[in-house]
Amino acid sequence: MQMKDQSGLPYYEQLVLRVKQQIVQGILQPGDRLPSVRDMARQEQLNPNTVSKAYKQLESQQVITTVHGKGTYVREATEQPGDSAQVVATKKQLLTLLTEIRYLGVPLEEVVTWIKAAYEGEKNQ
Repeated sequence: MQMKDQSGLPYYEQLVLRVKQQIVQGILQPGDRLPSVRDMARQEQLNPNTVSKAYKQLESQQVITTVHGKGTYVREATEQPGDSAQVVATKKQLLTLLTEIRYLGVPLEEVVTWIKAAYEGEKNQ
C-alpha cells in the first residue's frame, strides 16, 4: 500500500483516499483497527506527521475513530449520505468539474461512461 500515486495530491490526501477506497472495496470493515501512526508511516514510507494529518482528516469526516490507549478504528456508517455536509461539499466540487467538462465539449454520454466505470471500478476492485 505504498504511496506511489501520480495524482498530484498531497501525500496525506492520498492516504485519506486510499483508506476510503479500502472501505468501499470491503478490504476495511467497520470495527477494523488501523495501524498506529508510526506503523502506518513505516508501511507507507511517510513522515508520521503526514499520517497524523490524514488520520485527523479521516476522524473529522467521521470515517475513523480513535480510542485513546486502544487504537484507531473504522467507524460504522451512521448517517444517510444525503444529509452529510461532506456530501454537499463534494456535490459542489462535482458541479464545478462538470462545468469544466461541458466547456471542453465532452459529450454527456462519454461523461456518464467515465462516471460509471470509475464508480463501479471502485466497488469491484
